[in-house]
Amino acid sequence: MAIPDGLLRRLDERAFLGFRIWEFSSKSLFRRYGHTFFKQIMLKHPFRTIEGCLSYRRFLREGRVKGDITYLIEGEVGDFLQDVVAGREELLVGLGFCLKPMGWPGCPSGRPNHDCLYLARLDLRRPERMDPVCQDCVIQVIGTAALRAGGRVNIMTSALDIAHDVMIPAVERGGFRRAILFLCPFSIQAILLPLLICGIQALLVAYSAGNCLDYDQWLLADRGIKGERTRIGREALDEVLGLLERVGIERREPYTRFQREGNIYVPRA
Repeated sequence: MAIPDGLLRRLDERAFLGFRIWEFSSKSLFRRYGHTFFKQIMLKHPFRTIEGCLSYRRFLREGRVKGDITYLIEGEVGDFLQDVVAGREELLVGLGFCLKPMGWPGCPSGRPNHDCLYLARLDLRRPERMDPVCQDCVIQVIGTAALRAGGRVNIMTSALDIAHDVMIPAVERGGFRRAILFLCPFSIQAILLPLLICGIQALLVAYSAGNCLDYDQWLLADRGIKGERTRIGREALDEVLGLLERVGIERREPYTRFQREGNIYVPRA
């Protein structure tokens, strides 16, 4: 017997037992994403799971949110970035497919996929004429800044792919310990606990418009059905671009292009 949605939402509102993921987890557990995360991460790594749950409860009490950015990090932003600058940690920049241009002609790579023609062709040594559609796409702006900072880029689609592309590698191989992820506010609440279990510190940037408002809308978007284009607020975007510029200046690495590895665009000299 399914638990009524109203009861699940009340449990989330009251942070019952220190958690605000009752609705999402109860509805996702028997879907492919929930099953994959539970089987390949939580069951295989019980101590990580316990530590993540304890960290999650602390975050709900003490976590930092400023404007559209949730700071799921230890210490200050400078400490978060210094590990990237020093080369001790890789930086992953995750962007939702829902940021891609809509209408006609729309994104030349299509929408609900990991593809980006601009990132695939980007070469800072030999700038090409940009497709007019890409000029109005924030992915090209953030993607270029991420390349200069030596960051890896993932155009996120489904929760299942995020588990395979980001979370499982973080647990199994120690990759992606630092991330800047652009998500709808609903997804941010859902992803906090998984990120903490996987040991990923992140800046979570909430979309300011066009975002999913509840689980039903999120589930459609997770299947690639998204009738609105999401937007990022100017203040949050400027904050992230400034951080990426700072990393690029301090790293002084000559990254000029991306090489696609699976669903990740990896910076190369």
